[in-house]
Amino acid sequence: MQNKISIVIATRNRAPLLRAAILCAQRQTWPDTELVVVDEASTDATAALLARDFPKIQVVRHDVPRGPSGARNAGAAASSGDWIVFCDDDDLMHPQHVEQLLQAALAVPANTLVTGQSRDFAIVDDGVVMGPSLRLLSRQSNTERLVQLLEPSNPRLVTPGAVIWPRALFESLTWDETLRFYEDFDLYGRAMLAGWQMVGCDAGMYFIRVHEGPRLTTSGDLSSVLSSAVYRLKWSALLRATPQHRACAEALRNGLMDSLLRLSGRPEARDLMPRLQAAFRTWGGRDFYVTPPPRHWLKRAAAQSVLRVGGLSALRQLLTWADAMKPAGPSFVSGLRPPETVEDQEAAAFILQYK
Repeated sequence: MQNKISIVIATRNRAPLLRAAILCAQRQTWPDTELVVVDEASTDATAALLARDFPKIQVVRHDVPRGPSGARNAGAAASSGDWIVFCDDDDLMHPQHVEQLLQAALAVPANTLVTGQSRDFAIVDDGVVMGPSLRLLSRQSNTERLVQLLEPSNPRLVTPGAVIWPRALFESLTWDETLRFYEDFDLYGRAMLAGWQMVGCDAGMYFIRVHEGPRLTTSGDLSSVLSSAVYRLKWSALLRATPQHRACAEALRNGLMDSLLRLSGRPEARDLMPRLQAAFRTWGGRDFYVTPPPRHWLKRAAAQSVLRVGGLSALRQLLTWADAMKPAGPSFVSGLRPPETVEDQEAAAFILQYK
């Protein structure tokens, strides 16, 4: 296998941030790289930016947005690298990101999907706040990995930009274009069902920008919640055909319960609700419950009482009211902290180059 790396950036109406993502991609230390930008029918200055400042970059333009999965599929198809790294248009990559991922990938057996490090960041005023560095545990069984992906309360330890994807994987798998949320978890999972092993390592660093506006892959609206439900229904069917993964039952149940709660009473989910309930029962669900359960015992008791008396819709209304009562503030930076260590300060200085 040769070692050319294709960096695929999907974008839509985010020209200023796209410039920073492109510059990061162009400054990668691995010499044999190519860059493919997929423009999802942008109506801002994206086309002019690409033509004026990056005329040599290969651009695929969609007249109608196909969503993150469609954009990534188009970028992968248009690329020529032996390896592919996907980057969102609002994110950044350390200069050695793809090179370190490649070296890690070359050191593991075939049919291994290498995942590196990532961390959240936000630029607030003239400074940077960041989350901790995250990565998958180095070695786990595929069943343990699937539990991580299906359990809705688990932290999101891996993001597509922290993965180096062998082109061979895309000979049989593609991103599911019906999903606009959890599309990455779906692809990881289907790769494992096809015999690939996911491995976490201390390689690279992919910086995920946190901001008030929607990301390309997480709009935060009803469509994301609906997509989450479709993802869980899909995996309910996939795992029924793989009895070796019955240990995923609790995580899948919790995910189905989460979708039932979030979609209860919404007319747009009228057709989905019976299917979600049937899948919930198939995977051992009996009485409905709150997931994840509130930490305080009194809140847990109150939530269960509302659920028992008023049903799913009443509980969803209660949780919506509780969210609305939280103090106002920049919630998008919740959990992010100013730089503390030398490593943090170096990361902040790198990020501020692309402010």
